[in-house]
Amino acid sequence: MFKLSITSFCLALAYGVLALAVSCTDHDVPASNLPESKCKDVNGGDRLYPCEFSIEKITFLGADGAAAGTVTGSNQVLALPRSLAKADSYTRNEEGKIGVATFDVQITLKRIASPSFPVNEGYLIGYTHNTSGGKILHTSTGGGTYGERDKFGPPVALNMAIGENMDVTYEMFFPYRMEKAGLVVVPVTVFASSSFFVDNDVTTLKLPRTTVPYNYVGSVTEAFYEKLIVTLKN
Repeated sequence: MFKLSITSFCLALAYGVLALAVSCTDHDVPASNLPESKCKDVNGGDRLYPCEFSIEKITFLGADGAAAGTVTGSNQVLALPRSLAKADSYTRNEEGKIGVATFDVQITLKRIASPSFPVNEGYLIGYTHNTSGGKILHTSTGGGTYGERDKFGPPVALNMAIGENMDVTYEMFFPYRMEKAGLVVVPVTVFASSSFFVDNDVTTLKLPRTTVPYNYVGSVTEAFYEKLIVTLKN
């Protein structure tokens, strides 16, 4: 009887160890924030909260989803061939004519940190043509909190794990006027400077946006590219 009890105890202990080993491998251990999440505000100081994302690249897509041009950082210059646009309201080359070229813009995001605060409706993807870039202010003639920016559609879910990438794609319009440059007529865009932003719709509002540098949009967003000079060419 005693030997049986010892045997039973040993078997139970062995099963317990096995169960513990299995329980430790049946789920993923959450990854730590990546070092680059310790980001800066627009004045170069440490941001109060880590940045959730980095923008890996922005690709402008033309007809049939073909890449018309790519940028991989701020303050870059890119001329998109008007001939590659997915749509163009004017296809000739007469001086003085105006048109609108349409491209899809694909923003590749990498999650580098967990959210400091869970989103409410979702993440906000937006842009501005204001040449101040990340230093536009949180002001709005309508009394809103989004400032001098336009939103790309409704809030989105960005649920990838730390270290994973995701593409978000939107449509973007480039109004232009055909003007003479030397012996040729070329498209001249109405807006040359473009900056792109990603907001956590809760974290943005948790930061002290009435004080410098958090009165600047670039200090409260989770990622941004600023002052891209995106123009058109024939």
